Amino acid sequence: MDYKLFHINLSSKEVKKINIHPSILKDYLGGRGLGVRLFFDFAKPEIDPFDEKSPIFFLTGPLTGSSGLLTGRFHCVFKSPLTGTIFDSSCGGYAGLHLKRNGIDGIVITGKIAKPSLIYIEGEKIKIESAENLIQLKISDRVKEVKKIYGDAVSYIMCGPSAERGILFSNLISDGRFFGRGGGGCLFNSKNLVAIIVKKVDKVNFEPIDRERFKYINDEIDKWLYGNPITSQGLPEFGTSVLMNLINELNLLPHKNFKEMHFKEADKISGEALKERVIKRRACYSCKVACGRITKSGEGPEYETLWALGANLGISDLDAVIEFNRLCAEYGVDTISLGGSISAYMELNSLPFGDKNLVFRLINKTLEAEDEGKDISLGSKRLAEKFGRKEVSMTVKGLELPAYHPKGIYGMALAYGTSNRGGCHLRAYMLAPEVLGIPKLINRKLSKGKAGIVIYLQNSHAVCDSAIYCRFLGIAVTDDYLSRLLNAFMGWDLTTVDYQRIGERIYNLERIFNIRAGFDKKDDFLPQRLTFDEYESMLNEYYIARGWNEKGEPQYKKLKELDLSWLLE
Repeated sequence: MDYKLFHINLSSKEVKKINIHPSILKDYLGGRGLGVRLFFDFAKPEIDPFDEKSPIFFLTGPLTGSSGLLTGRFHCVFKSPLTGTIFDSSCGGYAGLHLKRNGIDGIVITGKIAKPSLIYIEGEKIKIESAENLIQLKISDRVKEVKKIYGDAVSYIMCGPSAERGILFSNLISDGRFFGRGGGGCLFNSKNLVAIIVKKVDKVNFEPIDRERFKYINDEIDKWLYGNPITSQGLPEFGTSVLMNLINELNLLPHKNFKEMHFKEADKISGEALKERVIKRRACYSCKVACGRITKSGEGPEYETLWALGANLGISDLDAVIEFNRLCAEYGVDTISLGGSISAYMELNSLPFGDKNLVFRLINKTLEAEDEGKDISLGSKRLAEKFGRKEVSMTVKGLELPAYHPKGIYGMALAYGTSNRGGCHLRAYMLAPEVLGIPKLINRKLSKGKAGIVIYLQNSHAVCDSAIYCRFLGIAVTDDYLSRLLNAFMGWDLTTVDYQRIGERIYNLERIFNIRAGFDKKDDFLPQRLTFDEYESMLNEYYIARGWNEKGEPQYKKLKELDLSWLLE
């Protein structure tokens, strides 16, 4: 199958179709993997993210638009202005689906246009038009204006006013769902791009090569989803916030900028409490789980937001956290980085945790990038450096850590440290084996042997983000099923070993990117507050298992084995 990639150069206003060689597709699939591979064709890893030549990709995967369960996501890939790492972000909005239905598998945007503009896509016709009427508007007002002009039958990707204010953790949004983390919204602003509008297309049948086999495997996956208590009961009933009470009871819930591991009032902002405010559930395309929650105030909040703007800051007023979430959605900012940066600011200035009026003021100041909000908007790493107290920033590679305290869950600690995009739980979701018992429960405070499990999940998740599957599918279904579904659709013959090898190739390529961008072994360590005696030995075990040297660098033998020797040419 051909992959139709369109290059949009905002500087020259040229649109060019690029042919992707079939061998690259089989090696990287789409989404996250294809994005990092193609980045090397457009720019060097050393490039400043705000350089007009720095590319930003929106890419679907082989299964996007198919009837495959939980395949309705698409990915944005870029160099992060917040972290300086290679970055990818996944979104459950519908723009990716409609790109595919319009006959476009992906777009890459470079250049910079003189005035605020948007990209309009209908079929394979791509136009660049003025968007000056959208400047300074909040997200909901931008959407209204877009639909006044283009009608209701459009999907969109856009930044919010936070991007125009230079907030380094500004997000992108598609149809009410966010490309979380990393500052993609800032890249839009640096190019004077406000939105991408995609004309909706009625259902298009993307037929698998082996229809009967595809249907059989998809039906089997459906049974596994139904049989798993998390994907059939926990997530559908409570959403992602189902984790709050469990994580708190295990003393794994960060509180007061990670100084503590338990929040005594966590039950007031838990999934059980949120359920009383939910008016309906929301699902991505082709999803039966429907983990999304909508209250009278709009989409969310998710578990990470309830933690970042709630438990971590000592806020147990659920209505207040819902309002904080609404403001973030209107301005387009990442709630994890916002909460992490505010908690660092509060510690730096000895401000009291638990004061919702204080938090409300700091959020508003940050969203407007005014007064102390200007410092907070830089992210906690730059904020702490400005105050001369780097130890207060709870980040890895410049990205604020999420809602699992690493001192109580050693595999997750290693996953944080070795994550290619920075402090992130989604590179390897070690909560599954260490807390949820999937596929079986392992000792979360045991260090030896964790490296192999982390590597397996990192590789698996890299393929998941490239195929593209929702991460929750991996909770119920093994790589064996996922590789066979991909084979049936594409007509391939990948084994589960091949499937893992694709993930390993992607992960090593991301590692090389970051090394060339200036990262090294010291960037694999946790903040001093969060480290523990066994961590360095775990890291060294990880390097050995990865086939890297003692500095954490992939060697020629490993690169050749993964067909990455072209990097040395």
